[in-house]
Amino acid sequence: MWTAIPGRVIIVNPEDAHDGGPASRDQAYSYRMVYLDRTVVATALDEETGRRVATPYFAQAVVSDPELSALILEVHRALERPEGRLECETRLISALAGLARRHGGVPATTEPERRSPREVALALEYLREHSDENCSLAELAALAGVDRFHLLRAFRRATGLPPHRYQTQIRLRRARALMANGETVARTAAIVGFADQSHLIRKFKSVYGVTPGAYLGRHAQ
Repeated sequence: MWTAIPGRVIIVNPEDAHDGGPASRDQAYSYRMVYLDRTVVATALDEETGRRVATPYFAQAVVSDPELSALILEVHRALERPEGRLECETRLISALAGLARRHGGVPATTEPERRSPREVALALEYLREHSDENCSLAELAALAGVDRFHLLRAFRRATGLPPHRYQTQIRLRRARALMANGETVARTAAIVGFADQSHLIRKFKSVYGVTPGAYLGRHAQ
């Protein structure tokens, strides 16, 4: 029997029979669950470590790990909102790597850190020229000629950001210019690559601290 309180992570190994319920009688509870195919996990860990690794075994069914819990929550929220493929895939494989390293006994990457200016330049050029496209991290890595984890590490070292945040910055700069020239928020969202108007408003406010309407109102004065 394991007891999980808010903020804890519950881990179920493949093929393990399991059940759940409230810790005491007549109490309601809720949780978020992500079911993962073995091949998704295997591919991510092979790329992250730079070699073939066995499926990790998790000895603890419930772990207290606030950082990992936050990572998994970000994945779940991204998957249930209209986020782009690039963000969802980046968050998912980052959370998988953290879970396997911290609680599954999988060692960190054996790949030596090296500069990758060509690979990053190719990814940057593509994101600048195709910022409105809903590309995946796998597609971006294939274009650069490396695996996803190599691209993530190299991209972050070069820019200080993961690719999806860089893509969002480009989209928001374009959105600002379009709306300043009189384009509607809904039309702008479609042009720059956001799923809908609310998606643009949420991203805009998270970066600039105000809604598009308030931002334009300030600069019109």
